[in-house]
Amino acid sequence: MDELAFEGTPFIAEPPPVAPEAAPGTPVPPLAAPGPAPVASGPAAGRVAPAAPGAPALRLAAQVQRAHAAVLTAHQAIAVWQFARVVRPGRTPASVPAAESADGRGGLPAAVARAVRDAGAAPGPGRLAVTFHEVAPEGAVTLRAVRQDEGWQVRDGVRPAATVVPHTAEWPRRPVPRFPADPRPLARTSVDRLTETDLTAFAAGDIAAALGPDYDQSHLPPDARPAKESFRLLKGVTGIDPRGGAYGQGSLRAVLRLPDDDPGPLWGHLVAAALEVLRAYALYLGLHLCLPGARAVPVSAVPLLVEVGEGVVPGGELCVDAEITATGMVDRPFLVADCSFRARGRTVARVRDSGMVLRESRDTDLSARPDVPSCRRAPGGAPVFLHELHAAHTAEGRPGLFPELGTARVRPRLPRGDMRMVDRGRYGGDARQEYRPGSSLGVFEYDVPPDPWYLRESGEVLPPLALMEVALQPVGVFSVLLGGAGEYAGQDLYCRNLDGRLRLLRETALPATTVEQRVTLRSRTRLPGGALHRCGWDLRSGGTSFCTGEAVHGVFTAEMMERQRGLDDGRSVPPWLEAHGPAAGSVRRVDLRGDARLGRGRLALLEDVVLVPGGGEHGAGYVLCDKPVRPDDWFFDHHFFQDPVMPGSAGVQMLFQAVHAFALHTGLTDHLARPRCALSVGEELSWSYRGQILREHERVRGEVHLRRVHRHATGVRLHADGSVWRDDLRIYRVRNMAVDITGWEPGDHEAQEVPG
Repeated sequence: MDELAFEGTPFIAEPPPVAPEAAPGTPVPPLAAPGPAPVASGPAAGRVAPAAPGAPALRLAAQVQRAHAAVLTAHQAIAVWQFARVVRPGRTPASVPAAESADGRGGLPAAVARAVRDAGAAPGPGRLAVTFHEVAPEGAVTLRAVRQDEGWQVRDGVRPAATVVPHTAEWPRRPVPRFPADPRPLARTSVDRLTETDLTAFAAGDIAAALGPDYDQSHLPPDARPAKESFRLLKGVTGIDPRGGAYGQGSLRAVLRLPDDDPGPLWGHLVAAALEVLRAYALYLGLHLCLPGARAVPVSAVPLLVEVGEGVVPGGELCVDAEITATGMVDRPFLVADCSFRARGRTVARVRDSGMVLRESRDTDLSARPDVPSCRRAPGGAPVFLHELHAAHTAEGRPGLFPELGTARVRPRLPRGDMRMVDRGRYGGDARQEYRPGSSLGVFEYDVPPDPWYLRESGEVLPPLALMEVALQPVGVFSVLLGGAGEYAGQDLYCRNLDGRLRLLRETALPATTVEQRVTLRSRTRLPGGALHRCGWDLRSGGTSFCTGEAVHGVFTAEMMERQRGLDDGRSVPPWLEAHGPAAGSVRRVDLRGDARLGRGRLALLEDVVLVPGGGEHGAGYVLCDKPVRPDDWFFDHHFFQDPVMPGSAGVQMLFQAVHAFALHTGLTDHLARPRCALSVGEELSWSYRGQILREHERVRGEVHLRRVHRHATGVRLHADGSVWRDDLRIYRVRNMAVDITGWEPGDHEAQEVPG
């Protein structure tokens, strides 16, 4: 190589890796067989297509390609050699495949650690903050570290790959949210640990072999399955709790062995091990099912902390406790965790805020197109056009995965976080902007968590809020995809539910099931500045219908939204109690802030309540509830992105709780042990919305008029109508709220009608 030396500055400042078209000696794949020349169109019309090359030309092209590849390879070797000789004699930049752990020596994190060591730094036990930059490329990277004022920047050619700095200050712990989000795995399995055999199947891209049929991707070509990346450090996962940890996002316990053939800094292997644990958990959650060729890379631009004690030795076995601190789908599926490493029962190292993100293979189109199936499959194996990544993007205001929306920004698309109750859409309809009554886009699906938040916070009874959101969110998606966005290109549009009705056909256990819904168009009305879609829907679980209904959704411009005048044409109509003023002795005022029987957490919607037994329009009872609108009310950040509004279902839920409160606090349920309040089966609930509640409003009030109270052999059934006010404007009307309150044993009382 010395014969190739020259005087002066190296001919490149950084030796970027060169990917030759084909390595010397590699067979050149044959070109496609000659066929008919394509017919030109557009600007190319009229040009003569070149003749297909013959065999001599193909052989000559192959020889030129091999020669060109050989020259490029030699040029790369010279560049790397000369760069290492001039910049740091005796040192060769670390070269490692970018894919995490693909080389068996810790992958990218360990290569970063070796590059820092080779720059003259050999940090022993201590604390380092490591930040990865950009997305690790596919293929090989060549790393070297450059000393900076506070640490080292590790580069792959001219591209910053990572920054490493000593860290001595207190590392803040992520705050635990007031309402931790429910974990949302994309597949279900009964497996709660992973053996070394399971990890070998993971590394081969065959996740179903370890976890079951929900993970099956045999319909995809091999290059569209998860990247084949070995788990070189991780030897097994001994325990998985998807709701574990202080954050409720999951926890894992695993075993790993550090390499004994790599004298490099061990902190790099600890970071690599944390990323292996996260990659295994991401595959366990099925986060790869939306991404063809999914590969795991470190999260970019967010620092992690690595602390190394004295007990970390090459070849040693460590136990890892990983606590998931954050998870999400935008802009791609990601996980963040704190990991503690133990040797002989003592904590010897930590990696905090380690982040991993899944990326799809290069040049992949992830757009949602109702007539094109995606790589995702429904639990039953049917192809889907809209999947969890699309749903998450629409909830976070990312329109890029919906090209047919054009330049229009439809707001909102879906609620965010735990309020989002749409996961997938299976194509099987013929709507596609035809507006023909009876047309449909197919079936929408929602995977109900095993222990959803709305059941925990409502006393294990399906609350109206959840049932309405499960029913109405697919109707909103249908209304937008049907073509409402394209009619007002370039304008902000708002999607709102105006009217609806539903009937619960049977009680059903929804946890850990998939709810299916088919939406059909019944009519469409074009408005100046909007459009109305009346749709029918049917909710099914286990193949059996359990709830049916109809809803009217509107797509409106901002100008039309401002014309909302409430239910009474803009007039201020006071609640019944203010208009009639019953005798003081008949009014009971109660503070229900601490009554968990009505709802807790996010479903604690009642505060100051007035009860009037024998009051109301029907003389069967009356309730008025009043609470302030607080800018930090939980629903504003979830319903919707850049369009925060109190969901109408929350107003309906408040009224149902008012009915329940009347029964509890007027003695109707005193004879029942642990009374349980649920929607009545077979009764039709209806509602109308003509306004919205925003952060800037001051208070929300609701009133309930009891129409009938009926005692029967097993409990009490109540029927009521109600309304909701925003400040002094009545904006919601709800009719035929029917609830059954049970809790006693049959036969304790004879069925009887309460007068009035």
